[in-house]
Amino acid sequence: MRSIQTGAIGVRATGVKPKIDRAALELFAANGVDGVSIGEIAAAAGVSQGALYRHYPSKDELAWALFSAAYLHTGAELDEIAARSPTFRPRVGAMVEHFCALFDTDPALFRFMLITQHGFLPRVRPEQRTPVDAVADIVGAAVRAGEVADLDPLAGAAAILGVILQTAVFHIYGRLEGALGPRAPGLARAAIAAVAALGQTRT
Repeated sequence: MRSIQTGAIGVRATGVKPKIDRAALELFAANGVDGVSIGEIAAAAGVSQGALYRHYPSKDELAWALFSAAYLHTGAELDEIAARSPTFRPRVGAMVEHFCALFDTDPALFRFMLITQHGFLPRVRPEQRTPVDAVADIVGAAVRAGEVADLDPLAGAAAILGVILQTAVFHIYGRLEGALGPRAPGLARAAIAAVAALGQTRT
């Protein structure tokens, strides 16, 4: 598995702006955006509030910048995975493995995206490629190729992402323990089965 890269908020990022980004990400993941102040972010990053404001006009814009960069980057990574895998099953398997690796490598980033998505998703422009687009496209391609029964690609994407994300939520809140990586093969089988079931029951 190649290393997970998340641009300026990556685990090994250095420099003033990346330090701000990483400190904010960790605090937002732990306390929510509303539960963190600019002063706390600056202190955690080891910079002045003035230095922070030179990069971001507000806490909301900082949170949005972090979310949009990570979310759109994940969509691009999933498109790359789809391009490397020939058919539906290996594509789903590789995508699930990628999500699990992201969770295990950078749980703060994963948690941050989960807890802030409902507030920020409306700000994503329709022309921007997202993880949902990438997953829906592999479902649509599988339908056209006859690999799965006819179904709405977005419904298929919801089933696949739901299997992964709900499992991650259980891990985040302590209902399940351990790394997600070992669960990846089973989660992939569950996601594929969910798509197949949707195709069989569509009316």
